[in-house]
Amino acid sequence: MHLNTDTLAFFDELMVNNNREWFNTNKERWLAIKDDFELFTQALIDRMTPLDPSLGNLQVKNCTYRIYRDIRFSQDKRPYKTHIACFLPSGGKKNLGVPGYYLQVGQEDYGLHGNCSLGGGIFMPSPQALYAIRQEIFYCVDEFKAIMNEPKYKKYFGSEFFTTKKLTRVPKDFPSDWPDGDLLKYKDYTTAYTMPNKYLYSDELLDRVVEVFKASVPLNLFIQRAMS
Repeated sequence: MHLNTDTLAFFDELMVNNNREWFNTNKERWLAIKDDFELFTQALIDRMTPLDPSLGNLQVKNCTYRIYRDIRFSQDKRPYKTHIACFLPSGGKKNLGVPGYYLQVGQEDYGLHGNCSLGGGIFMPSPQALYAIRQEIFYCVDEFKAIMNEPKYKKYFGSEFFTTKKLTRVPKDFPSDWPDGDLLKYKDYTTAYTMPNKYLYSDELLDRVVEVFKASVPLNLFIQRAMS
């Protein structure tokens, strides 16, 4: 199973024609891309739920996003997103602040690189959740480092998290001289990997996305435990 072969071309064109007239003229293209992506998302749900039961009984409509941008409070008045994405969240609710698995295809956006970005972990947790995650890392640091040192994890995600900000000092609630203090400095504990474009229209894509997501399952389970 792979994505609609018009996906990248559509978003490349939308990038330079981000207006309602162009979009309405090309809406059938978008609907075909959207339909194929929803089928792909359902396949991801089917493959990932046995690996992470916290995903529960997800439905595609609760995992995908509208193409329309919310421009009410933004200086950027472009009406359309230039990517398509899905998020498989713990607990079944597509909210920020819960761990899950994210896939984005299209133009680079939100600080992610490449035409296909994916990963797991948690993005923009609440202050309470962030403290709980840091506390779990502090008390279970050997387990946390073992997760990060697992070969498949290191292959896809390296040694850093994708984050909105990394503190320069250890958070004040923890010892400033703690040897692993660097692990507590992140505002987000999100894994990110850039999938080579050659797989987007390949029948290997589903297996490869699942393999990357699977590498983040232990981290997600660790975060879920910390927040419980």
